[in-house]
Amino acid sequence: MKLKLLTFTLLSATLFSCANREEIKKYNESEPVNKTLTTDSKLEDLKTEASRLRAGGSIKTVELVGEKATITYVANYTEYKGINPQSSLTEEQLKAYWETGDAIHKALIDGSVRIMRKLDFVNEVDIILPYQNNVYEISLNKPELEKFIGSDFETIVNNWEKTFYDPYVYTKEGRKAFFEKFGTEK
Repeated sequence: MKLKLLTFTLLSATLFSCANREEIKKYNESEPVNKTLTTDSKLEDLKTEASRLRAGGSIKTVELVGEKATITYVANYTEYKGINPQSSLTEEQLKAYWETGDAIHKALIDGSVRIMRKLDFVNEVDIILPYQNNVYEISLNKPELEKFIGSDFETIVNNWEKTFYDPYVYTKEGRKAFFEKFGTEK
């Protein structure tokens, strides 16, 4: 039991840069990127924001076509080490992370909406997360999100914790409803 706890702790620290709740809240409350950008700079901004998502070090590709962002996570440890050869993260630690606390659904739900929140030029997001023999995917756009939550996007952004984060990322029932609406598992 102590070994599992230690493994999970090391995994979390290695994979996610040890941000505390207050730092996360500050990041959550920061203003979205709202500047005139070229396509290349938009893609760079998208890559930067994608790297800040849950398990951002496990993101293999980031694409931007028009207003649609597509983010794909690595499918296995070999791919992870291919993009992070310097990482001391073990295969067991990577597996332990994805197998704890609905991490896959949290990453997909939080990440998809967070990208639209942070980058005003993104209006649609697809995130693909292959894990073991399954492929988890979420696909949504701002109008679908607004309809599902019952608030306009500006209200969602301005009341992030109350309208989105607490009900759909932190609660099991909310995660389930959100994933059933926008996600798939193949």
